[in-house]
Amino acid sequence: MSRRDELKRRLEERKRKQRKRRSRLVLLVLLLLLLLVSRCNCVEDPEPIQGPAEPVPEVQAEPPPEPVVRPMRPKIEGIDRPAFETEPMAPLPWLASFRLQASARSPRLADCFVGAERPGRLRWTASVDPVRGQVSEQRIEPVSAWDSLTQEQTACVKGVLAEPAYRLKTEGGPSTPSRVSMVIEF
Repeated sequence: MSRRDELKRRLEERKRKQRKRRSRLVLLVLLLLLLLVSRCNCVEDPEPIQGPAEPVPEVQAEPPPEPVVRPMRPKIEGIDRPAFETEPMAPLPWLASFRLQASARSPRLADCFVGAERPGRLRWTASVDPVRGQVSEQRIEPVSAWDSLTQEQTACVKGVLAEPAYRLKTEGGPSTPSRVSMVIEF
């Protein structure tokens, strides 16, 4: 008998044993189900028929309590006030330079998205100090549901957009940090 015939015989024997085990398992499961069904008392015994029920004595319901009347508050009349006029805020003189410098970082930003499945967009919001050129309180938000970023990508984007510091000229504008937001496509 050759080795190949021996292997075929063993394989057939193994298959036969597996079929036998399966059939035993199926038979065991069927017997358990039959046992459970035979012990099930699913049908309730009918209740014995009784004569007419005795009348229930009537109970007098208490009248509802009278509503509490609270004194009315006097109506306060409005006061006519002059319209509050505000002057529109002047555009930040350094904003165009900031956007230009942020967009110049796109080659470094591209490194953050190597291996991304599809292009996307995100909104970057940060406080920008125009005197020192530093950004703080950065927030990255996906524009749509499929633009989500991993933690590594978010950290990379924040790092690229924060360092090195921006060179901004305030030119008489406010020198306090301002909140700036921009959309970045990747």
